[in-house]
Amino acid sequence: MSYRRFRSVFALAALLLAAFASVALAAEGDAPAPNFGALSLLPPFAAIALCLITREVIPSLFVGSWIAGTMVCGWNPILGFGKAIEQIWNSLGDPWGARIVMTCIVMSGMVGIMQAGGGVRAAIRALSRKVKSSRSSQFFTALAGVIIFFEDYVTAAVVGTTMRPISDSYRVSKEKLSYLVDSTAAPVAAIAGVSSWVAYMVGQIGKQFAELGITSSYYNTYLQSVPFVFYNLLALLLVALVVATGRDFGPMLNAELRARTEGKVLRDGAMPLTSGAGDPDLEADENAPDRVCNFILPVLFLVGSIVTMLLVTGGYPKVSLSEAMANSDSSRSLIFGSYASVVLTLALFAVQKGTPMPRLLRGFLKGGQAVFIGSMILIYAWGISASIKSVGTAAYIVSITKDFLTPAWIPLLTFLTGMVVSFCTGTSYGTMGILMPLVVPLLAKVSAQAGIDMMTYMLPTVGAVFAGAVFGDHCSPISDTTIMSSMFCGADHVDHVRTQMPYALLAGLGAGAAYSCIAFGTGLAAALAAGAAVVVVVFFAVSKKVPDYRPEEQ
Repeated sequence: MSYRRFRSVFALAALLLAAFASVALAAEGDAPAPNFGALSLLPPFAAIALCLITREVIPSLFVGSWIAGTMVCGWNPILGFGKAIEQIWNSLGDPWGARIVMTCIVMSGMVGIMQAGGGVRAAIRALSRKVKSSRSSQFFTALAGVIIFFEDYVTAAVVGTTMRPISDSYRVSKEKLSYLVDSTAAPVAAIAGVSSWVAYMVGQIGKQFAELGITSSYYNTYLQSVPFVFYNLLALLLVALVVATGRDFGPMLNAELRARTEGKVLRDGAMPLTSGAGDPDLEADENAPDRVCNFILPVLFLVGSIVTMLLVTGGYPKVSLSEAMANSDSSRSLIFGSYASVVLTLALFAVQKGTPMPRLLRGFLKGGQAVFIGSMILIYAWGISASIKSVGTAAYIVSITKDFLTPAWIPLLTFLTGMVVSFCTGTSYGTMGILMPLVVPLLAKVSAQAGIDMMTYMLPTVGAVFAGAVFGDHCSPISDTTIMSSMFCGADHVDHVRTQMPYALLAGLGAGAAYSCIAFGTGLAAALAAGAAVVVVVFFAVSKKVPDYRPEEQ
């Protein structure tokens, strides 16, 4: 980023601060406002807008945190600057956040070992005999994302890192790879029935049901709500359409045409979150054995170690497999599983004596260094999430919608509110935690006033909470899952967001149509069919065919 461009970002931030400080001080005097109202939207909107305009993620996120800090510090930009830094170090110092950052580094280090040991090279050569084209490469990527359903972070890490070199060799753009990985991460994990998400989602339902005296099984209610999580289902339908037809639209179409025709999986000037391309320490050693097992076994080590730790941290064997998975500690499982897989992978290559141990360790270090920028963005994203919470952005968004809710329209308005909240805050769990305690009691109250059974719209409303929450987790530039998808796929983060957004909005449009059908009294099947029809019709109307790249034809 040039000095002039960098200066313009902070000049804009200073102007925004000055303008809003003037308004606030004129209206409130010198005392900080306890309720910022519409001004609470300023930090996330400023950060997101700057990300998209400047393509510089870290400065943009810091500007958003700085604005929020200034607001909570009585519109004092000096104190606000310090507050922003404090939010960042608190986010990094949080044990959960530290474990996730360590996981990113260790997993990337393991990939470095696989590269230095020849495992990645062997996999590419083997898959080149199975994967015949760019379209089949995308199919295997999407299939792997659905199969690894138990944790969205694991999907991003495992599928992104393992399919990245393969998709590169078949001229699949980084934007498309990160879209496929991201679209089969949170959307699948939230509806899988057995995943690290389930405990939190069931807990959200259970707390509200207990307070209302509802005795229905909380877990069964979650399962029954899955067909009403329209956004997730339609996002996966869209993935299937994209892969099966070879069609794309919007910025993604341009990215795919660039990759197919020019062989550029990244645009000129892109800043991928994974570096290290061309590093000799990440090239396969000349004596490394050319064995596919050196790729497959490390992946199995990783998945097996993480699944084992998910079950252990969830209480297995004292509880059932499903209950253990639902109650697992995902961040602990990820870091313990990652370290275990690194040790096993080093042992695998060591016994073969093809690659010297110092070379493997250099591969680990260089692989870990490759995700430095992505890890920094993740930390700054957590910082702005905390800053946004301090100014009450989510509470304001919810407050402006709750007064005009009616029983039939509660699912749709819940979904729309959840979309905005999750996109602005970048957190699905936070969105669920905000909306569920509001809409479930509100549905009960409004239903009683209307003289209908509150369970009439309960499942669609619960499903709408989950769907709205996943929307932001799927595509917000400050969502950790979105960032990790960019990181492990080696994509430019802003390019990933820009190209994925039209697809997320199309799935959101279909989900909105489905919830509207619920409001008009149609059944589940008709609502889902209507939503799917919207997605299919619009997709074919705006998309175009992308050439399928086959190396042997070149």
